[in-house]
Amino acid sequence: MTVRHSLQRHIVVLGFLIILIGLIAMSDSLHEQSNRAIVWAEGIISTRPALGMASFVLLAMLSAMLAFFSCAVLAPLAVYAWGHTTTLALLWLGWFLGGLLSFTVGRYFGRSVAGAILGEEKLDSWSSELGERAQFIHILLFQACVPSEIPGYVLGTLRYRLSWYAAALAITELPYALATVFLGESFLEGNGQVFIGLGVALMVIGFFAIRLFRRRQHKTDAG
Repeated sequence: MTVRHSLQRHIVVLGFLIILIGLIAMSDSLHEQSNRAIVWAEGIISTRPALGMASFVLLAMLSAMLAFFSCAVLAPLAVYAWGHTTTLALLWLGWFLGGLLSFTVGRYFGRSVAGAILGEEKLDSWSSELGERAQFIHILLFQACVPSEIPGYVLGTLRYRLSWYAAALAITELPYALATVFLGESFLEGNGQVFIGLGVALMVIGFFAIRLFRRRQHKTDAG
């Protein structure tokens, strides 16, 4: 499977998952059961708020480093427990730290460790796709378009400048964190239409983002 097809599949799957969550939010029975679970979990968190926040940041870090886990599913609980601003800050911090840690693993532990985590074939494919002469705008698009667990390992093994990667990471994770908090609140309110609209929009925007990413890459390779 080519890198482009891998990206397209990721965006389509993510779009459908968001739409599915929207359908759950629109279902009275499923939404009520979800809210009961959120209230129950918040009652546990409220007994040790500092531990709860630290655990949420840690889970956000892991979700930025591992493909099989996403802490975005905990956004409704976090918004219910801590409110919008705190959830946004914790989520952004966790994703940012996770990205820096994955970059550190790729840079200082090399391709053997990064390949074991990410997969040798995937690491080689993305490294080849990115190239050796990518500019900051290309890194920004790369960080924005691909699954969050990929860029840190790839750019770390390619030994890109940490300052460039950190800046791209900080910029691109903020809108994702804002969107996640907004969706968390929308789920609490049972506003499933927002999820469906966003899922469709994500697939459309992702298609054009991939085309822009590829066009920039071709210009870089030609130059």
